[in-house]
Amino acid sequence: MRRLVLLPFLLLLALAQVFPKEGGRYAYSDGTVEELLPTPEGFRLRYLKEGRVFREDRLKLTPEGLYLLGVGLPEGYFPFTPALLLYPPRLDLGLSWGGSARFRDQRVALSARVESLEGIKTRAGAFNAYRVRVAFTTEKGGTDLKELYLVPGLGVVAYRAGAGLVELLRFTAP
Repeated sequence: MRRLVLLPFLLLLALAQVFPKEGGRYAYSDGTVEELLPTPEGFRLRYLKEGRVFREDRLKLTPEGLYLLGVGLPEGYFPFTPALLLYPPRLDLGLSWGGSARFRDQRVALSARVESLEGIKTRAGAFNAYRVRVAFTTEKGGTDLKELYLVPGLGVVAYRAGAGLVELLRFTAP
């Protein structure tokens, strides 16, 4: 269950620079559908499996980047204290960032680095994407490492979860 919470969190990293401002709907090869909904302060990102919402992230967009304010789960809403920087306002090769916050009675930390710019082929098309390595850890010993493939103006087109690649099947603008 903890892995289900961490994986969508990492996908948020793609939103600040590369998201479509008007929002949209993403369908991925693992069966997850994401709905990016604009709000006055930023966005809500809803995650669905089999048509049911299992998570909703509240995001704030500022000139300093995209911040995660909190997460809505079936058992309630949980804020990050302070809000956690997920994504800087601009990507550059070699750029690193990170931060930590309290979430559900423990400290969580995020570190990320833009590793390269690569061509990647998915069922949604072929893209030039930034490959970003992301590590998420908790003080209770949880660790998750992912490689995200980010396309400016679109978002996450693929991510590597362990040995498998989850790819974007389609994006639908509102």
